[in-house]
Amino acid sequence: MSREIFFLALIILTVITPLSICNFHVLQRMPGEPPPVIKTYAVAYPIFEKYVSLNNCCQEIVVQDNCPGIYCLYVFTPQTYHLWSLGHPENAIFSTQITKGTYVIPLNKGDYVVVINHFLGKDSNINVYVEARSFCSYIMSNRLASPKGIVSYGIYDCAGELQNYCIRTKSILGYFNISCFEPKGCLASLQLNAVLLINGSNDYEYFLQNIIKFENCFHWFYLEDNIWNFSSYRANIYHVEGKGIINSYCDRKYYCYSPPCLYDIKYSLPLAGYLIINVTTVQGKGVYVTFGFSNIQNGQKILPPVFTYYDKVFISCPNVNSACIVIKPAFTKSLNAFSAGLVFGSYEQLSTVKFNNLNSTLALLYCNQGWKPVPSFLSYCVNSLESACNLDFKAGKCEIFVSTNLQCSNNLIINMPHVSVPFTFVDYNGKAIYIQKPLNISFPKTIYICKYTKECLCKICICINGFRQPIENGYIIYPKCYFNTINISAFYNTYYFVKILYPNGTLCAWILQGSKICLPRIIQLCDLARYLLLPEQNTTIIITKPQIISPKYELQYLVNINYVNNGTKIEEWVNNGTIIQIPKVIYINSTARYYLNSTTNKIVVLKPMNISLKYELQYLVTKYLLNGTKIEEWVNNGTIIQIPKVIYINSTARYYFNSTTNLFIIDSPIIIKPKYILQYYVKIILPNETIEEWVKDGCVITFPQYIYISNCERYVLNSTQFIIIHSPTLVKPVYIKQYLVKINGIPYWYNEGTKLLIKIVTTPFFIVKWVGSIKVTNGEMITINGPLDLKAEILINPLFEYLGIAGIITIIVLAITNVIRHKSK
Repeated sequence: MSREIFFLALIILTVITPLSICNFHVLQRMPGEPPPVIKTYAVAYPIFEKYVSLNNCCQEIVVQDNCPGIYCLYVFTPQTYHLWSLGHPENAIFSTQITKGTYVIPLNKGDYVVVINHFLGKDSNINVYVEARSFCSYIMSNRLASPKGIVSYGIYDCAGELQNYCIRTKSILGYFNISCFEPKGCLASLQLNAVLLINGSNDYEYFLQNIIKFENCFHWFYLEDNIWNFSSYRANIYHVEGKGIINSYCDRKYYCYSPPCLYDIKYSLPLAGYLIINVTTVQGKGVYVTFGFSNIQNGQKILPPVFTYYDKVFISCPNVNSACIVIKPAFTKSLNAFSAGLVFGSYEQLSTVKFNNLNSTLALLYCNQGWKPVPSFLSYCVNSLESACNLDFKAGKCEIFVSTNLQCSNNLIINMPHVSVPFTFVDYNGKAIYIQKPLNISFPKTIYICKYTKECLCKICICINGFRQPIENGYIIYPKCYFNTINISAFYNTYYFVKILYPNGTLCAWILQGSKICLPRIIQLCDLARYLLLPEQNTTIIITKPQIISPKYELQYLVNINYVNNGTKIEEWVNNGTIIQIPKVIYINSTARYYLNSTTNKIVVLKPMNISLKYELQYLVTKYLLNGTKIEEWVNNGTIIQIPKVIYINSTARYYFNSTTNLFIIDSPIIIKPKYILQYYVKIILPNETIEEWVKDGCVITFPQYIYISNCERYVLNSTQFIIIHSPTLVKPVYIKQYLVKINGIPYWYNEGTKLLIKIVTTPFFIVKWVGSIKVTNGEMITINGPLDLKAEILINPLFEYLGIAGIITIIVLAITNVIRHKSK
């Protein structure tokens, strides 16, 4: 929802009542500008009417009302009055509210009817007449409602006599400082008004307004500017270019602009700032009018005087020679006053705002080699339609007060005092202030923060509107009549009390914050003793606080070490209590060295020392064994090394040194690579004996084919006859025991246990008899268990004879029997 819609309800409450009783200003922006239509019949209520004529432009109508109460005054032409009196809605040329008092109405030449909604039947109560036009009588005539504030009309009160003055300026400035602000209905405005005069082939007059519109319920305000043409009666705006638009009011066109809602400002009280209008002439082309605003205090926040120029309007005047804002006791061609003012008014045109409470300080200034206050002012404005009531004014020694709680001065014209306006903004050591009297810049040279911390003044710098320079302490800043932004910066250096506990003494000093203390790496006590800073201790300490520094040092003594053998001398600093590990070995090169000939090589350093050392010369002797072992050892010069004849790998394997000598005398680095043969322990178990011996690796052992125990007994090999030795071996070759057997004198070797058939084949007529080392019969199977010697004897069988005869008889009997069987068939 736009702010215009948001404010509509509040505006209606403010506007509707004044409209109902035609509560208008004494003089509208443009004379003759029609007010809202008056819809009432002459017979509806008694009226006072008076016909008057202005014969020339130097006359004015004067109305004297001697009756208390509030009445409406209208001025018609005779024609419009006639229609209005018959009940027709018509527009009045002029309208206002009046009460007891005198009212001056300047109008153009012509005939008019003055109408007041009051009639008591006595002309003495209301007097209407024409007199010579007087600007002073006009602006000093009574009025019920108008914008209230500071308005300059070019009239000065000099000891009771009025004197005129004229101000021509390129810039007009309004200062305000509002401490209490409670408009009834929440809506109100503060406006800076001025009249612009453009001189050229034709002169033009414009009414300029720079307005702050307040929405007090939510404490927001926004800016707005208006430009009206005062160059003639009911003149309109033409040839104007800016951010705004051309708007209409009562058939009159005027220029207006308000920044978007994004630029609305949230405010808190007290609220102080400036409204400014600047005029710049572009010869032969036109005039630029710039509207600006500066907020210098919002609540408790003090701000520098930075102006925001929110609108720049170009008024085209091709023949322009000069242009300026004019304040003088005279009328424009539209019969408006050449005035300028800073006034409180209502939110919208043709309305009046009443304040529940308001306290403010105002000042109106113009630019003339700096900003100067207008010489005098009246408290009301006759050129604006937004009116205010129940505000009173008081001129202090240096300020103009506007409030609902003041007793108003009896003087209509108030001479402006020596106004003190905050032009000079000073940021004084971080505190923002506006000065209105000389300010002595003085800073303490030393500030003790605590017992061990202090700050010392280093320098003071002043920056005036961006230009920086150093100043001395005691420099005085004077307030100016133009805007100044001054930043005062005092630079202090912080010092800390620092105590350094050295091993040989204590040092105390005030040290600048951030300074670097470089601790001495060495503190020399004498030629043979010193202190050395430990490596883990930082040599540089940055001072960031008060502190006690206890640097860690190590007491050291000078130690001289003399190596007798090679004439080397070493001098070095050694920490107290250090145990010096004397090198057991000093290498000449990779194959020669010196070896410390001492039971101990550790020395505790408790004082400066001279140490002499004796070393033995040694050479590196490298021995290679056939088992792949490399033996390196350091041997003293002149040592005799005896190489072992046998190197046992284990109980069944060894290396055997196959050389005539095994002695070496060491007088230089040497490589001993003896030729060993690998031997394995071999055990051979034979039937008749066991053989144990060391046999060379790869040797071939041949077993005997026969082992004779005697001539008749032997062993014969029944397995492989050859083996190759590659490891320790237990060999038991397989032999078979054999015996010599002679049969009939023929020798045979038979394995023990062999089964042998002893038999000679003969006819039954003979018998075989075996004789020898054992008793055996022919055809008997015997087992060979020892040597044998057998011989066969062949004899005639004694039974053969008997068996033969019996056989013959048997045969005969069988033959006879067979014959007999044949015959029987």
